[in-house]
Amino acid sequence: MSRKQNKIIRRRLAGSYLSSVISISLVLLLVGAASFVIFNASAVGAYFREHLHVTVVLKKDTPAVQAVAYQRKIEAEPFVKATHYVSVQEGEKEMREMLGEDFLDVFETSPVPSSVEVTVRAAWMNPDSLLVVHKRLSDSPIVDEVDCNIPLVESMSLGFGKAGLAVLLVVALLMVISVALIANTVRLGLYANRFTIHTMQLVGASRRFIARPYVRRTVVQGLVGALIALALIALAVYLVWKSHPDIYEIFTVRAFAGTAAAVIVFGVMLCWLCSNAVVSRIVKLDNDELYG
Repeated sequence: MSRKQNKIIRRRLAGSYLSSVISISLVLLLVGAASFVIFNASAVGAYFREHLHVTVVLKKDTPAVQAVAYQRKIEAEPFVKATHYVSVQEGEKEMREMLGEDFLDVFETSPVPSSVEVTVRAAWMNPDSLLVVHKRLSDSPIVDEVDCNIPLVESMSLGFGKAGLAVLLVVALLMVISVALIANTVRLGLYANRFTIHTMQLVGASRRFIARPYVRRTVVQGLVGALIALALIALAVYLVWKSHPDIYEIFTVRAFAGTAAAVIVFGVMLCWLCSNAVVSRIVKLDNDELYG
């Protein structure tokens, strides 16, 4: 065989190998994206729940000393993550920004009371727990009103439930599609070597011996494809982080580590199972089926 023919064969083999890796990596990219959503589902829910503040409106003319003492008292509660005291002056400033500089001119005294914005932990942001939160925050003579946004929390909980079901259905569909595509990619790659496999079988090679190099090659393809998919996911997260630095409140390093493990295990195990199954099938083909 001439050097030119060898070069053409090597080029075709390299192209086949590269196309298989790219196909597997694109499929695993879908698996990785789905896994990333699953691992971050609870963090996303917690993020939005904890951004619904409970507002404690204090009685008019409450001294700042008493307001700060109340703030320190409620910070010790197990359901409180953080608090922010809004003084009368700060409240007036916010109202001016919303309603204009002269909105206070019609009032003899300031109608804006002092208040405390309470960030409640995500585990307590449900309608039943918020009733307990409301009772504890109201247990002070300087408190005029506590707004827990219970209807909004109920609506959000219902929305998260529906969104979670939709995500699970999409993830299940992506998994089925991923299995089918990767299995087909592996089958096509190995089926092109059916004559080589048949020749090895004719000279007495065992099925395990025949399968070993093809399984190893396919597993490496799965691993390389998984790493490429993870690199693309990491790049996407980095680009989003550049424009929204607070994204790490939602997407954690632990979630990405779980996604990486899931993608690598899924890609390697699926390629291993598919390659073993395809080689076993090719070994059982007769001469007529080899040319089919």
